[in-house]
Amino acid sequence: MSQKTVIVQELRAARQGHIRWVRYASALISGMEVLKDHVPVVGTDCRFGRWYYGAGAALSGLESYRNIEQPHLDLHDMYMEIFKLLFDDDNQASPGFFGRLLGRSSTQKNARTEKARARFADLEAVSQVILKHLEQLESDVLALSDAEIERLFYTAEA
Repeated sequence: MSQKTVIVQELRAARQGHIRWVRYASALISGMEVLKDHVPVVGTDCRFGRWYYGAGAALSGLESYRNIEQPHLDLHDMYMEIFKLLFDDDNQASPGFFGRLLGRSSTQKNARTEKARARFADLEAVSQVILKHLEQLESDVLALSDAEIERLFYTAEA
């Protein structure tokens, strides 16, 4: 199997991992229980991030590779905001007896869930940008000769 084939397979696996990650984030907002490991908060912890900062870093000489980093980090920052909106009880003052009686706790939770949904729409838009950049990166890799790929990986290892 050629180095180019391996890279394209890794890119496609990373793309699928990214799509799966966004689905898990969506499920979280919908109120479904999701294992913490399924939605990593830090951009270096997801499958795509491990590839990007690991083996994929050999492609850092390509503009299409570099175009991915900031949107990817932004995506994880957005997810962190969503997670805090949904689960960070430290941001909510205890409503007390009368607040609970009047339903303020429920109202606050609903408002936070709506903010999380709105932020998720932003996350989905950034996700589409990432997928577009990944598509471009795959095209760029496929356009490289075997010698160019060897040079990228040889330079990255040196």
